[in-house]
Amino acid sequence: GAKEYKGSRNRSTFIDAVKRSPQIKLWCSGHFHLSHDFQDSLSRVNQCTFMQVGVVGQKSTRDHTRQTRIVRGNSEVMEIYTVNHHARDEEGKAQLRLDATITLSGDANGSNGSMTLANNSNEDYNKDNWFRAYLPREKDGCYLESPSGRIASENDSDEIVCWWHMHDGKVLGVHEGRVVEYDAETLSPLGIVVNKDEMKNREVLVVDDSKIIVLVDPESEDMEVIHPNGDGSYWRKYQRNKRIRQEEKAREAAAKLWFERKQQLQGKT
Repeated sequence: GAKEYKGSRNRSTFIDAVKRSPQIKLWCSGHFHLSHDFQDSLSRVNQCTFMQVGVVGQKSTRDHTRQTRIVRGNSEVMEIYTVNHHARDEEGKAQLRLDATITLSGDANGSNGSMTLANNSNEDYNKDNWFRAYLPREKDGCYLESPSGRIASENDSDEIVCWWHMHDGKVLGVHEGRVVEYDAETLSPLGIVVNKDEMKNREVLVVDDSKIIVLVDPESEDMEVIHPNGDGSYWRKYQRNKRIRQEEKAREAAAKLWFERKQQLQGKT
């Protein structure tokens, strides 16, 4: 069933399948309902090109852009095009643009082919408001080995770039004033945990041996615990049941105890 494909372990099975199967050249996904005009709508793992596919219907699009893909090619080369249904040329036809050219065969050195992105000056690409998540890398100088206490605040979160492991192995990070969750194996961004609006007048803290992430207003000391979802992930989903709420209350109590102990220690010094 659908549950079989949930979680980071099952996500990695798709990447493993690509790595084991050199005959897989193109992987298409349309689940995000987003356009082709953002970073990494085309990407590669080994010999396989991962292609984001947009939507045609006005009610389905999340960014007011209506697009589909056209793939042309032969045994040696593929060309990937975008059809802009929301834009028309001088003849009233939907605009067509070349996005990438992909060579399918490797060379004598054992390469997996290559992808060359088209040099598009199309205004669709000028999306200054797109959020581009930082991609963590080992030894990038941004990793927090033992996060404890304050990580970032509204005042400095735009400048801070960092990432860390929670106690349960989940990977979180701060970038462009947001808290982001990453896949624990591939370090690809999964989704937003805390957005900019939620960061207003608040600090991000990791407490209780990296078991809990908390938002705190430093003036009022109001506290909000960021609870993981039912599947253990942190990026924002909307599902709650009685058992999950009981676990949330336990985390809130642990976070409150952490702050009380900290205040007691500060009072003794």
